[in-house]
Amino acid sequence: MQGLAKTPLSPAPNNLYLSQTSSRWKTVSSMLGLVIIVFFLVQIAVLSVSGLIDSDFNGTLGPSDPFQVILGAVCSTPFLLLFIILRRPKLAHIVRVENVEVGSTAHLIAPATLIQTPSQTSIQHHLVHNTGPLEVPPLKHLWIIFILGTIISTLCMLPLLFNSSIFSILLFVLIAIPAWLIGFSTPVFAWWATSNEYFGLKTTKRQGEWMLIAGMLSTFPALIINSIISPIIISFLGISMDGVQSLGYGMILFLSAPIGEELSKAAAILFLARFIDSPKRGFQIGFSVGLGFALLENMIYILSSIVVGEGAAISFVLTTVLRAIGSIPGHATWTAITGFAIGHYITEKKRNQDIINGVQQTNKSDNESQWILFDKKTGAPISSSNVNVEPVIPKWLSAGENNAIRMTKSPISALLIAIFCHGMWNGTMWVTSKLLVNESLLFSFFIEMTLVIILIIILWSVLRRLIPYAINERNSTIM
Repeated sequence: MQGLAKTPLSPAPNNLYLSQTSSRWKTVSSMLGLVIIVFFLVQIAVLSVSGLIDSDFNGTLGPSDPFQVILGAVCSTPFLLLFIILRRPKLAHIVRVENVEVGSTAHLIAPATLIQTPSQTSIQHHLVHNTGPLEVPPLKHLWIIFILGTIISTLCMLPLLFNSSIFSILLFVLIAIPAWLIGFSTPVFAWWATSNEYFGLKTTKRQGEWMLIAGMLSTFPALIINSIISPIIISFLGISMDGVQSLGYGMILFLSAPIGEELSKAAAILFLARFIDSPKRGFQIGFSVGLGFALLENMIYILSSIVVGEGAAISFVLTTVLRAIGSIPGHATWTAITGFAIGHYITEKKRNQDIINGVQQTNKSDNESQWILFDKKTGAPISSSNVNVEPVIPKWLSAGENNAIRMTKSPISALLIAIFCHGMWNGTMWVTSKLLVNESLLFSFFIEMTLVIILIIILWSVLRRLIPYAINERNSTIM
């Protein structure tokens, strides 16, 4: 191969399409594995940070524990490396050969690949992102799995409520892990499928996965704020944090959590700014980031509801159902409000910069490759990146354009609205529990469940009025 010039890489042409086979459940399985990795990474990393600031978690500054810092760093490193390996860019090396009158029969491609052809040819090769469209299992299938899984899991846990026989304990042990996996993940993936199916935005698998992952990673700064920084500040102010009814504990719920979590999720949206090409895209990213945050948070809540002992059946079904229709869409809605405003700001800034630089705007974002999706069984084409299909939004998700709520385009105002809504949700529940502390258990349960249902109805009413405004192209156009 000496003396043969190497053919350099060249940019891929606009008419280059990659074929992809449909694999809806593969996306869910990969995300399910990744969320467990991120969960351990975040929890251990928080332990390392606490070793610097408040190693004993007593709400006061200090003492520092170098051993705890080192232990946390060492233990989190394998999870970090595994995360990096799993999220490395997937590239495709495309080689194109064309018959020409004047060419060569031998072509050298770096580092040491020789391609020989029987006739005179020219050759080009490109590196492109090997990513197809975001595919999530059908919305209906995910909700069916969630409902059936919750019912079966609850029935299997129910015998433990009445007796502690070997059979009851064994049945509980067998169902615990499947119940946990179904309970914390399927409702989040169902809402993810909702945004992918009805928001009318073409999203590649790489983009969609990073939206969810950014939300997962945003739990790290939120945990530091809620479990380390805020307790120190509250203790410094002389406010008691003894017990769930204390003012300090309440401040964590209705002040620290809304502020810390919404700021962290807003930072995650900014991290994905390269994907934002419209306010509508910002809304989608905010919605998905909120789901990613809820996915990691849900792991802890569902696990806690299972390990309570005899009452696991009741706590599990209440926690999974109420979070599936309340807290999960709540996180998504609040962050989507922020995402829409950030999307408007970023899109307007990019447009003004392009005008100044004389750059023509393009809809192709982040150098994503074009694709054609094929059915895995039949080989028939399903869709492609250049086919636009306008989704028909069902009434349960949209109240119609006439009832739409106008969303603010100011990122600061949107963030304050998100913090306020989040704080009202948490604060209402805490105040109610404090007022009912001396009431009977049955009466308190009835009042709290009634209040939760009212809050969920309000949340759904707001969400159904935000979506038609956010996805309307007229509201996503920068004038």
